[in-house]
Amino acid sequence: MQFQARKWFAAGTAAVMLLSGMAFFPATGSAEGTMAAEDITENMSIGWNIGNSLDSTGYGETSWGNPKVTQELIDTVKAKGFNTIRIPTTWYQNVTTTTDENGKPVYTINEQWMQRVKEVVDYAYNQGMYVILNLHHEEWINRSDFPNAYDEMSERLKQMWTQIATYFKDYDQHLIFEGMNEPRQTGASYEWQGNAECYEVVNKLDQDFVNTVRSIDSPYQQTRLLMIPSYAASAYASAYSYLEVPDDDYVAVSLHAYTPYAFAMGDGDHTTFSSNYQSELDTLFSDIRYYFTDKDIPVVLGEFSASNFNNTDARCDWATYYLTWTKKLGIPCVLWDNNAITNSTSASEAHGYVDRSNNTWYEASEPVVDAMMTVMQDNSVVWGSDKHLPSWKHGDVANGDVIYENTAGLKLIAADGDGGNCTPGLDVSTTHINADKEIAIQYEGSAAPILALTNAAWGNWTEISAFDIDEEKGIAYYSYDAIKKAWGDDISTIAHLFARAGSDMTLYRIAALPAAELVTDPTNPTDPTDPTNPTDPTDPDLFELGDVNHNGDVSVADVVMLQRYLLRLETTADLETADLNGDGVINGMDLGALRQLVLS
Repeated sequence: MQFQARKWFAAGTAAVMLLSGMAFFPATGSAEGTMAAEDITENMSIGWNIGNSLDSTGYGETSWGNPKVTQELIDTVKAKGFNTIRIPTTWYQNVTTTTDENGKPVYTINEQWMQRVKEVVDYAYNQGMYVILNLHHEEWINRSDFPNAYDEMSERLKQMWTQIATYFKDYDQHLIFEGMNEPRQTGASYEWQGNAECYEVVNKLDQDFVNTVRSIDSPYQQTRLLMIPSYAASAYASAYSYLEVPDDDYVAVSLHAYTPYAFAMGDGDHTTFSSNYQSELDTLFSDIRYYFTDKDIPVVLGEFSASNFNNTDARCDWATYYLTWTKKLGIPCVLWDNNAITNSTSASEAHGYVDRSNNTWYEASEPVVDAMMTVMQDNSVVWGSDKHLPSWKHGDVANGDVIYENTAGLKLIAADGDGGNCTPGLDVSTTHINADKEIAIQYEGSAAPILALTNAAWGNWTEISAFDIDEEKGIAYYSYDAIKKAWGDDISTIAHLFARAGSDMTLYRIAALPAAELVTDPTNPTDPTDPTNPTDPTDPDLFELGDVNHNGDVSVADVVMLQRYLLRLETTADLETADLNGDGVINGMDLGALRQLVLS
């Protein structure tokens, strides 16, 4: 495992205030006025990109066909419900290069450009919005010799961020810096996937960026949220599993996810948002939860969108499913908008939401944005409620129904497109894949393998990610439910199974095990088979409604525990005994009912 997990200790943990079933998202912080990283990301909630404007690489911010950014534009976006503005900014064409007395290059940002960037930042910042400022289309970063150019890139990166961070040093935590945009080796066959050399360079540049900002003499620079990208800002575990997150309490991982790609930008079915597409998002966000949110590492999706293929209804379905996931994980998302409602050159680039000629919402896209806002305002979808993984009890892989075994280990190379990145096709049937079974893969590597299935004719290739991973034992688990959702209802047509390497690995065993059992209280994993302690903590019938803490009594202690649970300061409350009104949702209504029960 390459990334570093950290816990957040800063004061002022963010809280969702639930009163009478209504959720409010306050500007939370400590008594000293300093927000923790999780406070900031919660308050960011949902954002909007000023795409193809200040990031243009032509003669100025209007060179890609968009008008100058105005206060009215930002007002329009804010009025819709967006809390965050990301300002993609390209700097290199507004930089003067000289040399010092030692012949070392000196990169100086032109004052006029810095003033214009500040003007746009202030449009949002002065209204209390969160603002993300970055380095965007920098040709000196995204280059063909990327693996060998670290020294040059590092020096320029540090000089650029020294100037930017100094210029904005008196802005508070509402201003966020993002070190780079999609850093990658251009022109390579692996441009968007990367390799070990590229991952190492990104890790070093990310650390350089953090060190540079933190070195600026300003109290705000020590607690400013800094966003660091994975290689190419990739949202796939094969790339970000190599990310080394700096040991800093105010760092968030920056990812971009136009997912499912076939629906959002590719040549897939755009008429419906199918269960297969849902399954892709399940995989995406399950992986992000495993690698980041479960370890309390903040994540910001700096770009997401689905291009307009004259499929507004399907895009609304996509937006609802997408934002429900991210809200439950506690991940702010920033919508990409390039002001192109159609694109005759590339249909995949029609990411227009606001018509910047008149600051109104495009008819084809406004319902999509409204669907997003509906999710954000839905009190039944609780921010951060699913950020941590559930705990599962699995069978022993050594005793399972063996599908494949190689005691010496099968070496898989992710970049080997000639078949060296996966196992041979293995015969399977409903004996191995059914509602009573799960698939387990024993492996060694930085990321879990991907499970792939085909029919008898080797067609309908379908991939599923692990829903649970035991890093200590090196075992990844794949559920029947995920397989059925991705494949379709007729499981009997599955004939072959593969294990594919998302990153280089060694594979030892594939087996079908009895389906995993959910452990509802991982802090109290009582074994019901233990004759000295026969109580089964997973049986809700053993406890009275309202006995949230399972102490056998309904009291003020249960009120306190439920209140802490709703504030996300408590994770062990029993949801079944807390649902006092039986509506399937745990909220302020249940808290009020519990208070009345205790008083009576």
